[in-house]
Amino acid sequence: MIVPAAHGTPPGETGIRWHSDVVSDDHPAPADSRTAGTSSMPVPPLLSDLAGWTWRLLVLALAGYLFVQLLDRLYFIVLPFVGALLATSLAFPIMRLLRSRGLPRAGAAAVTFVLAGLIFGGVSVFVIDRAVSQYSDLVSQVTQAVAHFRHFLTVDLHVKSSSTASIGNTIDNYLQSHSSSVASGALSGITTVGEALAALVLFLFMTFFLLYDGANIWAFIVGLFPPSARDRVRGAGDQAWARLAGFVRGTFIIAIIHGVVAAVMLSILRVPLVAPLSLLIFIGSFLPIVGSIIFGTLAVAITFVTRGTVPGIILAGVLVVDNQVEAHLLQPLLVGRYVRLHPLAVAISIAGGGVLEGIFGAVLAVPFVAVVYAVLRYLATGEDDKARQAADHPDEPPPAADRLVPETG
Repeated sequence: MIVPAAHGTPPGETGIRWHSDVVSDDHPAPADSRTAGTSSMPVPPLLSDLAGWTWRLLVLALAGYLFVQLLDRLYFIVLPFVGALLATSLAFPIMRLLRSRGLPRAGAAAVTFVLAGLIFGGVSVFVIDRAVSQYSDLVSQVTQAVAHFRHFLTVDLHVKSSSTASIGNTIDNYLQSHSSSVASGALSGITTVGEALAALVLFLFMTFFLLYDGANIWAFIVGLFPPSARDRVRGAGDQAWARLAGFVRGTFIIAIIHGVVAAVMLSILRVPLVAPLSLLIFIGSFLPIVGSIIFGTLAVAITFVTRGTVPGIILAGVLVVDNQVEAHLLQPLLVGRYVRLHPLAVAISIAGGGVLEGIFGAVLAVPFVAVVYAVLRYLATGEDDKARQAADHPDEPPPAADRLVPETG
């Protein structure tokens, strides 16, 4: 039976004890068999910590997934804004130079905007014109290369001519049927013409106002935070902008070098479609590690088909040397000080971005990860890039980062 303990209870202890028919303070009866198996065991601290981290990571993963889905739904706004942000970081040195020459902010933004538009438009028109004019030459050279290859198979290797005829006819028919769509085939598979034009207008609008009033827009965003947090938010923004601008400008210079090297070699080897192939290698350079390799392989393949084995080997050797110079000299010098990520982290970022958002995700993965890392590091330690570089390399000048401060005038 259950009776409350009447005596022998230590001071401050309350409650009901379990007793048998004979109640004894010195020898309490064993617990009822119904509760013998329900006594709670203490949770090991390691298991408790792992459980706590697990549900927190799951919540963060869910929040990240929902955020990516939201961006995917708003792609019509997100892609032009991201493009405008990258274009602004690339064109801002021109804006800053014009401002230092005494031009007002609106005039400097307008001149920068028009100059960048003229350069981009001129290059686009030139590349499309070269692609259309040289495509017929490419078709004829590929046809000749296929004929030589068939002769090699049938005469030297004694392969039946009926087995090789279908291969040559298939290649010839494909090239002939696609000769009229070489200039417009890229856009038709991505989006409609109306959406592309609307996105272009939105991109130009955002780019101009980011150049003209980006610092004041950032100051307004910082002002939305509590006064005690504004300095940290402003510092984190400075770190994010420095990383993004440094990556874009360094990668742009590297891409120009790759494109010029490819254009010179393709011209020397008299390969058709020099301008389109060089532009593809230039664009591919914005995809670290794999971009220039993929489009460089395409250029080498076309060289093999149109010019022969020796020119193809020469071009492949030059591109390999060019990539090695980038990996060991250009990347550490121009990009490494801004994007301090291990090559494994770069490869994983590119793969993850490609899985989530295709080619756009792969291109934007590395700068996104670098920006997030810089922001989190600054918020956690309060140390910026200049302080860290001064500690690691006392004799090296700090990177010239653009500070996000309001402008007047």
